[in-house]
Amino acid sequence: MRSWRRRRVRAAAGMAALLCGIGLLAQEQTPSSAAMAAAAKSTTQETCRIAGMVLKLTDGTPLKNATVQLENGDDHEHTIAAKTAADGRYELRNVPSGRYKLKVTRVGYVAMEYGQRKPSDPGATLTLSPGANKEQINFQLIPAAVITGRIFDADGEPMQNAVVLALRETYDQGRRILQSVSAQRTDDLGKFRLFGLAAGRYFVSALLPESDAVIGDRDFIAGDQQDDKAYVRTYYPGAQDAAEASEIAVKEGEEVAGVDVQLKQVPVYRIRGRVVNLITHKGEGDTYLQLIRRSNHFEWNLGGGQQVVKSDGSFELPNVAPGSYLLLAVWSNEEKTYSTREKIDIGEGDVEGVTLVLGSGVTIPGYVRWHGKPSLDGELKVSVEPADTVPAWGSDARVQANQQFMLKDVGDGDDRVSVTGLSKDCYIQDMVYGETHSADGLIAVTKGSGQRLDLTISSRGAQVEGAVVDEKGLPAAGVWVVAVPEEAKRTNLRLFKAQTTDQYGKFDLHGLAPGSYKLFSWAAIENNAWQDGNFLKPFEKKGVGVELTDGEVRTVTLKTLATKSE
Repeated sequence: MRSWRRRRVRAAAGMAALLCGIGLLAQEQTPSSAAMAAAAKSTTQETCRIAGMVLKLTDGTPLKNATVQLENGDDHEHTIAAKTAADGRYELRNVPSGRYKLKVTRVGYVAMEYGQRKPSDPGATLTLSPGANKEQINFQLIPAAVITGRIFDADGEPMQNAVVLALRETYDQGRRILQSVSAQRTDDLGKFRLFGLAAGRYFVSALLPESDAVIGDRDFIAGDQQDDKAYVRTYYPGAQDAAEASEIAVKEGEEVAGVDVQLKQVPVYRIRGRVVNLITHKGEGDTYLQLIRRSNHFEWNLGGGQQVVKSDGSFELPNVAPGSYLLLAVWSNEEKTYSTREKIDIGEGDVEGVTLVLGSGVTIPGYVRWHGKPSLDGELKVSVEPADTVPAWGSDARVQANQQFMLKDVGDGDDRVSVTGLSKDCYIQDMVYGETHSADGLIAVTKGSGQRLDLTISSRGAQVEGAVVDEKGLPAAGVWVVAVPEEAKRTNLRLFKAQTTDQYGKFDLHGLAPGSYKLFSWAAIENNAWQDGNFLKPFEKKGVGVELTDGEVRTVTLKTLATKSE
């Protein structure tokens, strides 16, 4: 508050001085109209203008109320957006120069970015130089597709309130996963409608929400527990494993009907245990539990989430299908969030006696060493979060002026380390936890042994700039350019650098660590596909090899590579 007041006082004093100076100057001379016009012109040239239309692809009809938004990755404080008028026109004024992503969205249509030829393309970076005036940046939106169907129980009865997901394959941390792009619940007739879909191939899955299952305590239920059955996630047309599910091909604006799924019942078991809170020194009944399947890397399969409601901290998780899981417990007070996790394997029986201990985690002191002059783009912070849980609760710490930091309450297990606030020219040169060098950004934390975390950061990263051309030798706008490290270092995903080309086909990769790289550019590719070794194999010999040293700047011209999807 004081800082704000001081700025306000200084601004008022500066304005008074300015007005006084203008008054004295006016006594000596009156500015000519030409000078005033020149000054106004100079001010106008500092900002940019973007205008165009949004139309329907099929017949060119203008689309009203489409949202046009300009995003600058380096400026998260300002939103530049507008709605289209009845004639489909939009205009964005007083836009600062810089590099942007221009996006358009409208209900009933597939979102589109500037430079996209189809929705799966990354889109082009729009580079605006001072005073740029971009006219006729038009968009033709594609009507969204729809998948409809019904969900039934084991007796063929419609299931109300079932959760239905449309899923697409994508890449995460170097592996293929399924990502939800649309989710809906069924009505009283078991019907669902998944809308807003781009053309492509989808999987559809359905499950009964935990909140809708009627579960009683075992002490009050008669019968053999081996007879316990429950509905599990089922993929169209009736598979329990996503790898055995059928894909559904969807065209632009198409409605695919008749995607019916009958949920499967399987034998299920229970996990019983107790939460002990070392902060309150009692069993904790205000803890949230989340069960996460460990063996399924094809899709993050969450289930068994519930609040512990018993005052002694005891809990019971019913309806758990056989498999390997991670049981996550989370508890918060007014100041902090505490969490712990335990690996659990379910075979053909209940699991008893699980104890989850919540308390202060490991304290990890740390130090940042700079190779080169420190270079920041914001507040420098070091963060850790569990590498095997979704969602994740972690810890972060601000790096002090003496380059020291202190991470508190870090959970045990494999934790991923990240650093924010670095400029684009920086890279993490080395990471040492205790006496162990981490090549992949992971550290193994154990209870009661908070070792020192030392980070060496270089501000002298190499730079590769250049342009990409297509098969005709023309500038390739909106294509991925990726620097892939040598094969032995590809487990360190931080070494990969990627960027999309701008409207002129140009790119500029910063902050590359010294070493050998291959440069690739693809005209059509899923984001992060290059982290998958199986995807890269057919292209290995087509990459442009470069050897980079600290601070080096290289210029390269690339040609786009075709993929099977083109």
